[in-house]
Amino acid sequence: MKLNLLLIFLTFLVALGCAPNLSNPINGGYHDMTAHYNAYFIANEHIKSIEATLHNGYEWNYNKVLPIYAPFDSTDAAALKDQIEDCIEKSSIAIQRHPGSNWEFPSYILVGKARFYGLEFTDAVEAYKYVNTKSEDDNVRHEALINLIRTFTANKEFNNAVAVADYLEKEELDGKNKQYFYLSQAYLYQERENLDLMVQNLVKAEEIFTNSRDKARIQFIIGQVYQQLDFGASAFSYYKKSLKNQPSYELSFFTKLNMAQVTQLSEGKDIKTVRKYFKKLLVDRKNFEYNDKIYYELGLFEQKHGNLDDAIVNYKQSVKVSSGNNRQKGLSYLSLAKIYYDSLKNFEIAKNYYDSTVTTLPNDEDNYAAIKTRQEVLEEFVKHITTIRVNDSLVFISRLPSDSIRSLAIAKVTRDSLQRIKVNERKDRLARSRSQHQRSNSQDEDGLLINTGDAGTWYFDNSTTVSRGFSNFNQKWKNRPLEDNWRRSIKNAPINIASAVSEEPKDVTSKVKQSDAPVGAFDDQVKSLIGNIPRTDEQRQNLMDGVKEALYHLGNIYNFKLKEEPNAITTFLSLLSRFPKSEYEPEVLYQLYLLQKSTNPEGSNLASTRLTNQYPESIYARLIANPNYREESFAATIQLQEIYRRSYEFYERADYDMSLHLLDSALNIYPDNEFSDNIQLLKILNIGQLEGQHKYRFELDNFVKSYSESELLPYAETLIKTSDSFKANLFSSSKARYLRDFNQTHYFVLIYQNKEANSVLATGLLQSFIEENNLGFKSGNILLSDDYSIALINNIPDKGQASDLLTSFNQQMTPADSFIGEKHFVFSIAEDNFDILYRTKDIDTYQTFFDKYYP
Repeated sequence: MKLNLLLIFLTFLVALGCAPNLSNPINGGYHDMTAHYNAYFIANEHIKSIEATLHNGYEWNYNKVLPIYAPFDSTDAAALKDQIEDCIEKSSIAIQRHPGSNWEFPSYILVGKARFYGLEFTDAVEAYKYVNTKSEDDNVRHEALINLIRTFTANKEFNNAVAVADYLEKEELDGKNKQYFYLSQAYLYQERENLDLMVQNLVKAEEIFTNSRDKARIQFIIGQVYQQLDFGASAFSYYKKSLKNQPSYELSFFTKLNMAQVTQLSEGKDIKTVRKYFKKLLVDRKNFEYNDKIYYELGLFEQKHGNLDDAIVNYKQSVKVSSGNNRQKGLSYLSLAKIYYDSLKNFEIAKNYYDSTVTTLPNDEDNYAAIKTRQEVLEEFVKHITTIRVNDSLVFISRLPSDSIRSLAIAKVTRDSLQRIKVNERKDRLARSRSQHQRSNSQDEDGLLINTGDAGTWYFDNSTTVSRGFSNFNQKWKNRPLEDNWRRSIKNAPINIASAVSEEPKDVTSKVKQSDAPVGAFDDQVKSLIGNIPRTDEQRQNLMDGVKEALYHLGNIYNFKLKEEPNAITTFLSLLSRFPKSEYEPEVLYQLYLLQKSTNPEGSNLASTRLTNQYPESIYARLIANPNYREESFAATIQLQEIYRRSYEFYERADYDMSLHLLDSALNIYPDNEFSDNIQLLKILNIGQLEGQHKYRFELDNFVKSYSESELLPYAETLIKTSDSFKANLFSSSKARYLRDFNQTHYFVLIYQNKEANSVLATGLLQSFIEENNLGFKSGNILLSDDYSIALINNIPDKGQASDLLTSFNQQMTPADSFIGEKHFVFSIAEDNFDILYRTKDIDTYQTFFDKYYP
């Protein structure tokens, strides 16, 4: 009877606990316990696993300030898809089967986190907002809002993130929520590149974090920021704190490296101490995989203290020992490139290192676009330098006697062949050496290499093998003092290493011929070299024309791209002296006039006098004679453009006489204006209609001769070849003819390919630029064509202000970094030219116009 009563009572308790009503304590306790230790527990473990996977799988770049959280993308989300879906399923079980339990709303937070890691930001936001609205537990609400800050930040909704953070600032948070609130705020300001507020929040978080490894990582990041801001003492202090909190080995290693960089040095012995510290890191076998980083940091240290030669040696060693770390190898190449470019001004060597940098460095590195641009400039630079050197050499050699030419060719082939022989011999010796070291039982003449039983164990770590080697040495050499040349009986005899290395065989040619595999290869190479040498005056002249063009381009690169004005002056003077009366002379004289105005007034005056005397009709001479020439010419151009518009309307209505009358009047008033070619060509089209094909072709031929520099020349030549198509629309067929009237309202334009993501990005960049600089302008978006759209700022008062805005925008917003792999254009444009651009859709022609008139 008692047993039956007990069973009835237990059945009653189970039924009561399973009931959905939580009003009684038994029922509520059952649901709390079941939800917590079943579905919620499993879902929470999934989130922990996902976060650990992302953290451990991310390639942390210690050369930059570490991100607060490990970044992730769609590839990561796809790889974690199964865990994310199971997390959502288990959280949903806790919510649906245990409604009203203490773990219902924490389960919603897990759903939000799972959506977040699946890049479903909108769904994540909804989950967090639901918790904030429905939960009565302040701590749970606060946790949801902290996660909401991170989600808004990751989705670049910074204003929303700031609004949530401002709200939480006024709330009273518990210890754990306070930690992650400061961390989420630090993440927000890191993404907004506000280092000051980022550090302020990290310092607050660091003070209350209890987990030592988390604390160490936060302190390391604070140290990185202070180091980037050149607050060396503060950086050192936080690095020191980080080491005290038992960081991971990797974090500890980079903390020690950074500490060496920010150590306050006052005496030479301090510098030696730091060098010894780096060398100590290098010999520590635990750091073997980081040796490339150690050499790189040692290079930075030497460069910081002005020791460029030592810096170069260490950067090269970093590249040499690097294995599998392309980012570090690329940064070492970049450091070498910068030294040769910025400090040593050796652009040819710099070009080679920039080539290696672009090939090796991942393109997500900061300023990669700028690095690529410099590499391309140097590639063009070296091309012209090489053209000058090679062409000059070939012309010089071509004037030598034939037997001397053959001797030079033989010497060249011999040197190259001997170099290949030496390289191959070195490779063979290295291969043999490696083979010997890989044998399990090997011994050199002193008995130092023996079978250790473990190829990975260093000889001197094994006391038994050391003792055996010592005995073998004593048996052969007896007890000898530790000194140089210990094997030699006469130690003072000098050894001429240089002469021994440089000594060549007496008959090097025969050695080369014996070494080359094909017997006739040597003679073929000699003949090939001789075949490159010019034989006629025409061939020599072609090579000299190449030198002339290369000198012109080289001078422009020095002047406009490398900002090396002394080298630009030297190059332009060389061009004038070597190639008098060249087609480049008027422009080069004008550049010399400008370049030497402040540094060499006499040279500037000489260039000015020569230009005005020899080329009085050139635009460059007119600019010197009349500084207002451009403005006056623009005024005339505006009038001509209006006449052209009216004449073209008559031409389209077939009123050719009236059109011709207006055009003749315009040419009589302004016979020599930069827009005159347009007037003349439209006049010829009218003549074709009135006077027939013969006169039409005659006038076209005269146009080609008279306007040989006109941008309309290709179109005129096309009309000559296909005169039956002369009715084609002049405006569209000759591409857009942009106007040189810059004294008017300007637009700032960002043109991008038609994609929704690009539209959001372009609008955001312009709006952020306006707000951050308090400009007071308005931005807008319009469709340009099927392929492109325009984001713009209008009503900019003048060209100067538009150019200033363009410079600031490129520096602050770096659009090239935002539109990686996407074709885009950024420029300023006058209002009239914007109308032309919008009608013709001819972006490339305006880009050329912009590069020329908006330097």
